[in-house]
Amino acid sequence: MSYVFDPVRLQQLSAMQADTYRSATPYPHAVIDDFLRPECAKELSTCFPRPEDDIGWDYFGAEHFEVKMGCSHEQRFPQALRSALHDLNSGPFVDFLEKLTGIGHLLPDPHMVGGGIHLTRQGGHLGIHADFNWHERLQAHRRLNVLIYLTPDWTSALGGELELWDRQAKACQRIVEPLFNRAVIFSTRSDSFHGHPNHWKSATVHRQSIALYYYTAQAEAGAAVRPPHSTLYKGLHLD
Repeated sequence: MSYVFDPVRLQQLSAMQADTYRSATPYPHAVIDDFLRPECAKELSTCFPRPEDDIGWDYFGAEHFEVKMGCSHEQRFPQALRSALHDLNSGPFVDFLEKLTGIGHLLPDPHMVGGGIHLTRQGGHLGIHADFNWHERLQAHRRLNVLIYLTPDWTSALGGELELWDRQAKACQRIVEPLFNRAVIFSTRSDSFHGHPNHWKSATVHRQSIALYYYTAQAEAGAAVRPPHSTLYKGLHLD
């Protein structure tokens, strides 16, 4: 049985895009289209849980900071989605991430703390923020985010674009449209500011995404080690 991704293609991409990833601004990142096998991406989009499905959704409703739904209870996911998440935590996928990013000894998170699947309904948004930096259960430092968008036929009328901001959280440096089957991979530090503050517009179409995070036992070499912190929001924790 094949993986939800094409291992050969990802290995080729890791070689071709490694330099671009590491030199990207405002911090290392890559945007990769047609990321999953087309038939798999279509299946995942079709079976993606709806807001009314009883899967144990977590609801986040801090207006101006975070309004979305999320779930990491894989035992309640459709089989195709659960299998895809396991593939994205597999050895071949972690190997791809290490070669692309130059971050060695990556650890996947089988508990998917803060990740798993995310769904945004009309009016939902995610303020500019830097992610939590420490996984207490793994006793590990957060180093990498992988986001995969699964909303078919996205258009700018829907909103929800990902914004990458400078390390001082003063200005947006890049806007990434959440196109179907597009992946965004970026290094996470205490100043890797990002979000999608542009509210989702549709009442019938939802912003669907997979979010997975990867860790290392050791902190980033040469970087100042910040004390463990939760999500840092612009306008709440910093100006």
